[in-house]
Amino acid sequence: MNLPHLQAIDDFLKGLEQARDDDHLRQMFSQFSACYDLNVPQDPFSQDYRDYQFKLYEHLTGRAYSNTHEKSDFDVAYHAVNPFPFCHGSAATVGNQLLAIGFIIKVMNLPKGAKILEFGPGWGNTTLILAKMGYQVTAIDIEQNFVELIKTRARMEHITLTCLQGDFAAIRELKETFDAILFFECFHHAQDHLSLLRDCHQVLKEGGLICFGAEPITDDFPLPWGLRMDGEPLWAIRKNGWLELGFNKTYFHEALRQCGFIGVDHHGQDGLWSHAIIAKRASEFSTTYGFIAQGSSPCLNYQIGRLYGDTLIISEQDEGYAIHGPYQPLPAGEWDVEILSDETAPLHGQFTLDCVDDMGAKIVAQETQMIIKHSEKTRLTLSFNSTTAMKSFEVRLKVAPHSQAKLKGLRVTPRM
Repeated sequence: MNLPHLQAIDDFLKGLEQARDDDHLRQMFSQFSACYDLNVPQDPFSQDYRDYQFKLYEHLTGRAYSNTHEKSDFDVAYHAVNPFPFCHGSAATVGNQLLAIGFIIKVMNLPKGAKILEFGPGWGNTTLILAKMGYQVTAIDIEQNFVELIKTRARMEHITLTCLQGDFAAIRELKETFDAILFFECFHHAQDHLSLLRDCHQVLKEGGLICFGAEPITDDFPLPWGLRMDGEPLWAIRKNGWLELGFNKTYFHEALRQCGFIGVDHHGQDGLWSHAIIAKRASEFSTTYGFIAQGSSPCLNYQIGRLYGDTLIISEQDEGYAIHGPYQPLPAGEWDVEILSDETAPLHGQFTLDCVDDMGAKIVAQETQMIIKHSEKTRLTLSFNSTTAMKSFEVRLKVAPHSQAKLKGLRVTPRM
């Protein structure tokens, strides 16, 4: 086990005391990183791998990990009116925080009145905004000061919400179920992230989602998961005793799968922290897309045919793309695509079906041509295996002349 040199880390921490303001501090964070030991146990799901990471934590902090270390000491009364990030007056930090909060609200896209379970609400900015929108929010934080802070801020603004003190294990004691579970900048503090993922099933309603917002889940993290060795996490670990984990995206999606979920990556155009993974139960992940005139979002486009209600009518004189879309992210894995058609109207003619990414630049599934004459067949299907996540998943159905069909959309389903 190649352990990082503590003296170099302590020298870095001492230098942070010279930071002029929050912007300068974050700049200094970005200028330091310790080396990762890549000689780790092979299986990231094993107890040996977990023991390795927590031995590293003991080396960095001088003590065994306990979630009682996840504490924050501050003046509740003062910060109730001057919470992070506003207390620092940094345009960059405030802007990035607000963009990140807005982004996760947008990608969760929950109906009004939905019930949300939020872990690690911290300063309560996300909590209060969600409650103002009419959502029924239950927030759980391990730090009693944060619980009191959020309750105080809620009273000041006459906002109704529930805020409880507890750690991640509190999920096992809840009797309610929720439409969404939110981890915003907090999941990386989970002492046993696999158990936490499995525990989500018992409180998540049918059709519900889990949102992992602004978490350190990246393509370039050098290990499957483990303690982060860059400046800010090292400061948090060595000085405060907090657990600061990072995850490689490939590992994280596999962890979701092993725990019964499938996650989709979402990235915003603006803001340092505007990214999220939205996960749903694998058994419920089947997604159906209709046509653009239905007003659904996301939806399919078409270049030929005539739309009547929810059905696209393809006649013998039509030629071209009857379906292209929905231009949505899709995680790596094995998938089945089914073109939905009117079961009372058999397909007739020649159809070419393929799946592509990057606006057609990358063909993920080979083209499938089908010639059907006087058949009772009403289904077109295509199966494929994508080894990497797709940024702009697109299904294209091309119709040759003298073909007939009544199309209703498409369904995408994970192959279990």
